[in-house]
Amino acid sequence: MNPLLPFIMAGDPSLESLPHLLAEAKALGLEALEVGLPHSDPIADGPVLQAAAHRAIQRGATPLRVLEVLATCVESPDLVLFTYLNPLLQIGADRLVDLLRRTPVKALLVVDLPDGEEEEFETRLRSAGYPMIPLLAPTTDPQRAKGLLDRRPDPGPGHPFAQRFAYVVARLGVTGTGAVTDLAPVRERLNALRSLSDRPLAVGFGLSDAVALNAVRNMGATPVIGSALVQALATGQSLKAFLESRLN
Repeated sequence: MNPLLPFIMAGDPSLESLPHLLAEAKALGLEALEVGLPHSDPIADGPVLQAAAHRAIQRGATPLRVLEVLATCVESPDLVLFTYLNPLLQIGADRLVDLLRRTPVKALLVVDLPDGEEEEFETRLRSAGYPMIPLLAPTTDPQRAKGLLDRRPDPGPGHPFAQRFAYVVARLGVTGTGAVTDLAPVRERLNALRSLSDRPLAVGFGLSDAVALNAVRNMGATPVIGSALVQALATGQSLKAFLESRLN
């Protein structure tokens, strides 16, 4: 099981720092990391990530510039590109595939891409080796979850974690607006999902302290940490110092 899936916003604190942050994550032994593509109108991001995206955009972190910088990142965990649909459509599937091939990106998590929409676009990316990660909300019932997992299939144990996992949203709302204090419903959902699929599961939204992270690990899932890490980086803390105490 992957012990932790961190999230950072590309371009915050700066685009120039991105290769160093990814190299630090790699040195910590992290297998995978989510990197956010700054977007001007994020709908799933809470105040911390919204502010980080706006700072990054003000510093020139366009989607194309981010992908150019990622292409220079030799030392990096496998990356999951966390993004919204419109910037990808602006680039176009063929050009996007060409750009991604130069980067450590292994998969995409497109939070506003409804199931069954833009099928040609998604199929083109998946056939090129860039699957979309299934996103399972607290309101996703088992039948719908099975359909989502079937339509975004697990490529199998021979593939990296970054391409295999399904993202389980711990609570309703946006990121970083409050800790999850009752994890019993999360445990129930994980058990239900395991009756549908044996693919790896990651849990995010509202996890920040070591107690919550370890609780998710004890459920056999990978905890995602995002807003707390982004806030720490924005205030000058190092990625290494922040994550070391949360890796075990």
